[in-house]
Amino acid sequence: MRYVFSLPFVKHPMNPAFLTQEAVAELARAAESAGFEAVAVTEHPIPFDPWLEGGGHDALDPFVALSFAAAATTRLKLLTNLTVVPYRNPFMLAKSAASLDRLSSGRLILGCGTGYLKEEFDAIGVDFEERNALFDESLEVLRKTWSGESVTYRGRHFDAVGNTANPTPAQSRIPIWIGGNSRLSRRRAAEKADGWMPIPNPRALGRRRRTVHLDDLDDLRGLLSYMVDHAKAIGRETPIDVLFPALEGVSADGLDRGAHLAHLDELGAIGVNWVLAPVGGTSLESIVRSIGRYGREVIDR
Repeated sequence: MRYVFSLPFVKHPMNPAFLTQEAVAELARAAESAGFEAVAVTEHPIPFDPWLEGGGHDALDPFVALSFAAAATTRLKLLTNLTVVPYRNPFMLAKSAASLDRLSSGRLILGCGTGYLKEEFDAIGVDFEERNALFDESLEVLRKTWSGESVTYRGRHFDAVGNTANPTPAQSRIPIWIGGNSRLSRRRAAEKADGWMPIPNPRALGRRRRTVHLDDLDDLRGLLSYMVDHAKAIGRETPIDVLFPALEGVSADGLDRGAHLAHLDELGAIGVNWVLAPVGGTSLESIVRSIGRYGREVIDR
C-alpha cells in the first residue's frame, strides 16, 4: 500500500497559517520523512458561493502549490487530486504539467476529472455540456504534446497546424489518473489512463457531485470489478493504480489503529493500492505531529 497526504487547503475559509512557503515546505518534508509516497492538492479556481456556504472549499492552484512542495523535497510524488481538465486549453495544461514534472525530476501524477460544479464552468466560460467531449479531446492532446513532436490537431475550440512544445516532461510517460465514479470514468481509466480515483459519494448527498453513489466497500468492490472486467475485455495487461480515502477507524478521538489497519487490509484485498490518509489538525504543529504518528503507527507497521 502507498500513502498520500492531502495538503490542508480543502477548507472554507482557508487557514492563513497554512498559506506560506514555510508551511508547505514543512508539511511536505514531514510527509516525505514519515514515508508518504505523495502529496496532493485539489482544484477549484472560482467556486460558486452557495456551494462554499454549503460545505464546499477553497483551493490553491494545484501546479503552483505542488511546485513549492517539490522544491522542499526530493522523493515525494506530486498528485493533482484533481485538476478539472475542461477548464484549460489542453496545450496550456500540458505546459503546466510538463514544467512541474521537469523541475521536480519526474514526480508528477496528473489526476484528472471532468468537473461537476456548473456555476464554476459558467464563471470560467466553458460550456458545462461539453465537458466530457473536452476531457476526451484533452487526454489525446496531452500525450501528443508531451512527446516533443509537432502536433497537428483540430479541436472543438482550437486548431494546431504544426506546433511543438518543449521542454518535454522528465518522465517518458506522466501517469494520468482518472477521477470519478461513473461508468464512463472507469472505462476511461481502463482504456486511456494509468490509475483511477473513486470518491466516497453517500446517497444522502443526492446528485450534488453528479456521479455514481459510493457508500461503502461493497459499492467500491462493484465499481472496481466493472473497471477490471472492462480492462480485460479490451486486452489491457498493465495494472491500474487505484486511490481511495481510508476513513475507517478515524473519529474525533483520534485513530483507532487496529480498526484502521483492518480497513487498509480490506481495501488492499479489493484492489486499492494507494490510500488518501486521514491526517489532519487545526494547526501546523498538530498536523506535523499527526503525519509523524501516522507514519510510525500505520505506514511503518
